[in-house]
Amino acid sequence: MSLFRRLALNTAAQLVGKVASTAIGVIIVGLLTRYLGQDGFGAYSTANAFLQIFTLFLDLGINVTFVALLGEHADDPAYERRCVSALFTFRLVCAGFLTILAPLLGWLSPYPLEIKLAIVALTGSLLFPGLTQLITGVQQRHLQTQVGALGEVLGRVVLLIGIFIARASGWGLVPIMWFVSLGSAANFFLNIWLTRPRGLFRWNWDLPFWKTTLMRSWPIGVSIFFNLLYYKGDTLVLSFTRSQAEVGIYSAAYRVLEILITIPFMLAGLMLPLFSEAWGKGDKARLTFLTKESASALMFLIAPMVMGTVVLADRIILLVAGPDFAASADILRVLIVATGIIFMNVIYAHVVVAIQAQRKMLPIYIATALGIGAGYIFLIPRYGMWAAAWLTVASEIFVTAGSYVVARRSVPMGLHLRSVVVAWASAAVMAAVLMALPNLPLLALISLGAVVYGALLIALKAVPKELILQLMKKTPTV
Repeated sequence: MSLFRRLALNTAAQLVGKVASTAIGVIIVGLLTRYLGQDGFGAYSTANAFLQIFTLFLDLGINVTFVALLGEHADDPAYERRCVSALFTFRLVCAGFLTILAPLLGWLSPYPLEIKLAIVALTGSLLFPGLTQLITGVQQRHLQTQVGALGEVLGRVVLLIGIFIARASGWGLVPIMWFVSLGSAANFFLNIWLTRPRGLFRWNWDLPFWKTTLMRSWPIGVSIFFNLLYYKGDTLVLSFTRSQAEVGIYSAAYRVLEILITIPFMLAGLMLPLFSEAWGKGDKARLTFLTKESASALMFLIAPMVMGTVVLADRIILLVAGPDFAASADILRVLIVATGIIFMNVIYAHVVVAIQAQRKMLPIYIATALGIGAGYIFLIPRYGMWAAAWLTVASEIFVTAGSYVVARRSVPMGLHLRSVVVAWASAAVMAAVLMALPNLPLLALISLGAVVYGALLIALKAVPKELILQLMKKTPTV
C-alpha cells in the first residue's frame, strides 16, 4: 500500500471519528450554554482557562518532540520502546505533581467559591489528556489513528451522558465538571487498553533519556509557554476585568474555534513523522513536496470554512449556544479569521519542529506574547471581548508569519497558486448561494454549501492529478 493511500485511510478514519466527536461536542456546548446560561458558562470557561495554563508545564514541548523522535528512528524498535516508556513515565510523574498543584493554587485564587470548586473538579481534564497525547503519538507513528478517534468519541459520549444526568438531577456547574474529568479518563483508558499490545507503556525511570529529550524540547516548551499566554490570556483577563456573562459570550464563539482547529492538528500529526524522516535523510525535495501538498490541502478547507462562517454565524450560534448567546455571532465572525490563519500555521510550525529550528522561533513567540499580552491588559478592560477577538487575530498573523519565515530559510515552501485561487473563488460563489437562500434551515444550507463548493472544485479540476494517482496506488512507494 502506498504511503499516500495509507495516509488517506488514516485520515479518513480520523475524519469519521472527528466528525462524530465534533457533532457530540457541538451538542455538549449547546447543552452547557442553555443549562448554565451566560454566567455559568463563563465560570466554566474561566476554570478551564485557568487549568490550561498548567498544561504548558505538563507539555514542556515533549508532545511534538516525541512524535519527531519516533519518526527519526522509524526503523529502530529498541529506541521506540525506550523512548515511549521513558517519556510516558516522565509524563506520569509531572501529571501527578500538577494534579496536586493546580487545584491548590486555584483554591488560593481570588475567584468565587464555585469557580474554585470547578477547578478542583476539572483537574482530571489536565491529568488524563496529557497521558493520552503520548499514546496518540505512538498511533500516529504507526498510522493507526482510528484508536484515538474511537477514544475521543467515547470520552464525549461519557460527558454527554453525564450532562443529561446532571440536568435530570438538578445539579449545577461543579458536578458537570466532574463528568468532564470522567470523560477524559474514559478516553485515556480506552486508548491505552487498545494500544497495549505494543508493550511500550511501562515504568521506565530513565533520567539520561529525560535529559536528552528536554534539551531538545525546551525551546518548544518555552514557545508553548508564551503561546499559551496569548492563547488563554484573553479569557483570564476577561474573567478578572469583565463580567462572567461576557466571558461566557466570548467563550461560546471561542469554543467553535477550538473545535475547528483540531482538524489541522490531525493532519499535521500524521505528517510530522514524515517531515522528520525526510529532513533526517537530507531529502529537502521530498520535504518541500510534503509541505506544499499539506498546506494546499488545508487551503481547500480554510476557504469554505471562513466564507461560510461569515455568512452563517448568526445561525450557527443560535444552533450551538441558543438565543441567549446571540451576541457571540459577531465575535465568531472575527475569530473565524484567526481560525483560518491557525490552520496554515499548524503546518509551518510542524515543519519548524521537523527541521529542529525551534530556538529560532523563541524571539517571535516572546515578542508576540509580550505585545499581545500588553494589549490584553490595557485594551480588554476598556473594550472587552472585541479587543480580545481582534488581538487573537493579530497574534496569529504574527506567529504564522514567523513560522513561515523560519521554516522557509531551510526548506523551500509554498502553495499551489491555482489551488488557492480556485479554493477562494469557489468559496465566494458558495457564500453568494448561501446568502441568496436565507430562509433554508441551517443544516440544509451547510449541505448545499458543501455540494456547491465540492462541485466547483471538481469542475475546475482543483485537486492535482498526481495526488489522485498517488492515493490510488497499491504498490509500496516508501
